[in-house]
Amino acid sequence: MKKLRIIVGGFLGLLPAGGVTWDYVQYPVGFAELGHDVFYIEDTRLYPIYQKAGSDWNDCSSCVKHLQAVMEFFGMPERWAYRDEASGKCFGLSEEKVKEIARTADVFVNISCSTFMRDEYGQIPARILIDSDPMFTQIQYLSEQIFTPGKSNLKQTVDAHNYLFTFGENIGADDCRIPTCDLSWRRTRQPVCLDYWKATLPDKKGLLTTLMNWTAAKNLNYDGERWGQKDVEFRKFIDLPKAMPRTKLAVAVGQTGETGNDAFPIDEVKKNGWLVLSPDVCAENWIDYQNFIRNSFGEFSVAKETYVKGRTGWFSCRSACYLAMGRPVITQETGWSKFIPAGMGLFAFDDRKSVIDAIQQATANPEKHARAARQIAEDFFDGKKVLSAVLKQLT
Repeated sequence: MKKLRIIVGGFLGLLPAGGVTWDYVQYPVGFAELGHDVFYIEDTRLYPIYQKAGSDWNDCSSCVKHLQAVMEFFGMPERWAYRDEASGKCFGLSEEKVKEIARTADVFVNISCSTFMRDEYGQIPARILIDSDPMFTQIQYLSEQIFTPGKSNLKQTVDAHNYLFTFGENIGADDCRIPTCDLSWRRTRQPVCLDYWKATLPDKKGLLTTLMNWTAAKNLNYDGERWGQKDVEFRKFIDLPKAMPRTKLAVAVGQTGETGNDAFPIDEVKKNGWLVLSPDVCAENWIDYQNFIRNSFGEFSVAKETYVKGRTGWFSCRSACYLAMGRPVITQETGWSKFIPAGMGLFAFDDRKSVIDAIQQATANPEKHARAARQIAEDFFDGKKVLSAVLKQLT
C-alpha cells in the first residue's frame, strides 16, 4: 500500500486519563507503525470540561500539557495539534500548518465522533468515522441529538463521513438490535500496539480487577425502552465476592453519579466484598494504567446495559489491553464471542454460573490462560492488522 497522509482525531487532550489515552493514541501510533505520514489533530469544539478542580473554565493548559507529553512519549513530538474552543488558539502545530496538512491529507479518521467536521476536513477524500459506542451512536443519530453544543448534531457529524466503521461487530445479525439508520456500516475493532504491551505471567496472588465508569452518560430512550450504563449490569453481580470468597475482586470506579443516574453505592459494594479503588490514584496516566493492568491477575468486567441488551458485539479496548499483557479476561457477553474465541484466556459470561465457572478455570491454570490471552491479542487486536484492514476497505 502506498504511503498515505492520515489525520487522526480523538479525545486525547480533552480527557486526560490513563485508559482514554490508550483508547486514542494507538490509532496514530498504529498508522505510523504501518509507515504512513500521520498527524493527530484534536478539534472537538468542546470547552475543557475535564480540568482539575480549581482550574478556570476556559483553561486548557492541562489538556495541552497532557497531549504534548503523550505524543512525545510515543515518538510523535511534532505531529499534534490542539484546537481550543475557549481561546480560539491552536497549540502544537499552528493553525496554518493544520490547514495545510488537511489540504494534502488522503485520510481523516474521526474516532468516537470526536471531531467537529470543519470545511477543511470535509475536503479530505477518505473521511472515516470510528463508532466506538455502538447502539448509543445510532440512537442519538436517529434522535438528532446535539453532540457539539450550539454547533452540530450527531446526524450531521456522521453524515459528513464517507466510510463508517463500528465496534458493533454483530450489526446486521438477527439477534442484534443496533438500528442501521439506512447507513452502510463496516466492522472493526480496537487496535492494540503490541510492542508497547510486553506480556508477562500474572501473579497468582494478584487481584481480578477492572476500571469502569459507573454512569458515563444519561440513559437513552429508544423503541419504548431505556438504554443504560454499567451501573445496571454491575448490580446483577454485586454480591459475586461473597459467592467466591477465595477470589480477590477489585474495581476502580469513575464518573460515580454525575449524569443524573443513581450514585455509585460504594458502601454497599464494599460490604459485598469488593475492593474499591480510585482511578485517579491507580491509573492517573497512561503509564500508571498500564502498570495497574500488569499488576493484576486478570480482568472481570461487566459491559454497559446498552451493549448487552442490544447484542452489539462490542468489545472493550481496556479488555484488549489486558489480553495483550497476558492477563486472562472474564467479560460480559454482548455477542462478541461470535467473532473472538472464548474459553481459553478469554471468557464470556451471561449469568452468575458462567462467571464462577470462568473464574475457576482461569485461576486453576494461570500460565496456560496467560499465554492464550496474549495469543488472542496477537490474532485479533494487533494494531497493524486492524488498521491495515480498515485502509484496505477504502476505494
